[in-house]
Amino acid sequence: MCPVYSRVREERFPLPLRLLTILGVLWLTWASTHSLRYFHTAVSDPEPGLPAYVSVGYLDDNLFVECDSDSGRYKPRAQWIKDNVGADYWERGTKRGIAQVQAFGIGMRILMERYNQTGGFHTLQRRSGCEIREDGSIGGSRQLAYDGDDFISFDMNTYTWVAAVKEAEITQRRWNEDTADLQYRKQYTEKGCIEWLRKYQQYGKESPHPHSRTPAPVLGKATPDGLTRLSCRVYGFYPRDIAVTWMKNGEMREQETQRGDILPSGDGTYQIQATLEIDPKEGGRYSCLVDHNSLTKPLNVFWGEERAECLSGRGGGEYTEGRGGLGLRPHCPYRKVKLHCLTL
Repeated sequence: MCPVYSRVREERFPLPLRLLTILGVLWLTWASTHSLRYFHTAVSDPEPGLPAYVSVGYLDDNLFVECDSDSGRYKPRAQWIKDNVGADYWERGTKRGIAQVQAFGIGMRILMERYNQTGGFHTLQRRSGCEIREDGSIGGSRQLAYDGDDFISFDMNTYTWVAAVKEAEITQRRWNEDTADLQYRKQYTEKGCIEWLRKYQQYGKESPHPHSRTPAPVLGKATPDGLTRLSCRVYGFYPRDIAVTWMKNGEMREQETQRGDILPSGDGTYQIQATLEIDPKEGGRYSCLVDHNSLTKPLNVFWGEERAECLSGRGGGEYTEGRGGLGLRPHCPYRKVKLHCLTL
């Protein structure tokens, strides 16, 4: 569940853990419109570069905090969190991290004993968090896994723990007997976590950082089987929600537009690609329409002008936005939207 471990030598991990890591990333991407998630991973056999414990926090798909047993500190990983919290926030996080290192170490020893294991490389992982869905409803989750397999999870409908394997049944009984903790889990998911999610979202909006960059479509072309495929790649945008649609002669081609997934770019922003296959014999004027909340108005980039630039051998140009609207100029430092010709 902890994406940070995808960088560790693959042979140290059994296959289920690698799969769980991938699933954790996908869960982050697809689960909701806005989410706050924390991933914790402990290993039984740490080594240099592989701490005994690591935790990371994500706002939507973006890493913003981390803590590990080697450094012993709760640390920022995004500029917006640095800009909006004080030293006491990091001190509290560090204290929680120290407590988690101890708790996960104890949990690891208990589970190794329960599974009759005396050595070897083992992992204990937990993921937890909350989400605000598109319809305004809220949700949350809290799950633990051992050696990459589901161990126990918190049922958000009944607010009870549910064992996934027989080895977890004793844990299920003990944790469900702690009614005070069950009530805390309910209140934190429905109120505390959601409040932090909204607060972090506001921090991100108020703090100047790369997330404020305007979407930049890049168009290319290819001709398979006599058809022309127009491609509109939009990158460098934040927040995640965006609308990208191809148009013909000013009319939206919603059904014909094929969109890829919205993917994180690795720098806190996102990217997406939308394609449209056309018959060049039909003619028409095609454009890529981009609507994003960082734009003062929807951006409409025309394929015709871009293709002329490519065929002329000048290798591309740039669209600028001014009083006269959009215009194409070759070989200028881009201001808002830069176009390149890609022959696929």
